[in-house]
Amino acid sequence: MKELLRGVYDLHVHTAPDVSPRKCDDLELARRLEKTGMAGCAIKSHFADTAGRAAVLRSLFPKLDIVGGITLNRSVGGINPQAVERTAQMGGKMLWFPTLEARSYQQYRHSNDGMDVSQFLSVFSDDGNLLPEVYQVLEIAAEYNMVVGTGHLSSREGLAVVRAARECGVEHVVLTHADNPANEYSLEEQYQAVQEGAMVEHCYFTSYYQRTPIEVIAQQIQHVGCKSVVLSTDFGQVNSPYSDEGMLEYMQCLLQCGISEEDLFQMVCANPRSLLQS
Repeated sequence: MKELLRGVYDLHVHTAPDVSPRKCDDLELARRLEKTGMAGCAIKSHFADTAGRAAVLRSLFPKLDIVGGITLNRSVGGINPQAVERTAQMGGKMLWFPTLEARSYQQYRHSNDGMDVSQFLSVFSDDGNLLPEVYQVLEIAAEYNMVVGTGHLSSREGLAVVRAARECGVEHVVLTHADNPANEYSLEEQYQAVQEGAMVEHCYFTSYYQRTPIEVIAQQIQHVGCKSVVLSTDFGQVNSPYSDEGMLEYMQCLLQCGISEEDLFQMVCANPRSLLQS
């Protein structure tokens, strides 16, 4: 069954060095991908630029397509055009909007304890319009052909980013783990985003940790169509499987849910390759 992994990408992996303990470091991840015949990955940190780390890995593992990028949390200045441009100039391919420090995500986490979340990040100003900096970072992403992920923004914010990205000429936008309860997009919202040119990401994390049934993910895939879906793991947690193990298990689960091999390879090979290589 490991032949299923040949040519597969995982565009959402957390590795060490990082703020939190991780399953493995960059080098161990790359060795495992190369050994299993996977094509590449995106290494992600919530708090630090990973473009330089990815560049080192590409030089050590030239057969692998490994990319890094930046996540717009407070440690990089939030929605910071200068930070995005420097990442892009270093070859960073991925741009994620706020994740753990998105205000909506913190509201979800602290919905029962009344914690003040006003210090966290939103893409909206007080009048409900997108901040000027959002357009600035999207224009940079368009100039450098970066892949824009919606992070942990609410679905309302994420859809606003999708529309703005299209206006700014961004070619590739991805709804980050759209099935995650913390930032869940309805079927109608996923379809709306696809109509605006976005792709929908589904991560094995939510099924593995029993937050979203695998059958629900299969239904959502079938609703928007496999040509508009990217599958990844969002793994890297100490208690999670390795990326290659997670992708293999994820693919096997979806096959059992009635997703065809042809559709599966569209989502794990062709679609992520098109995001990275166009």
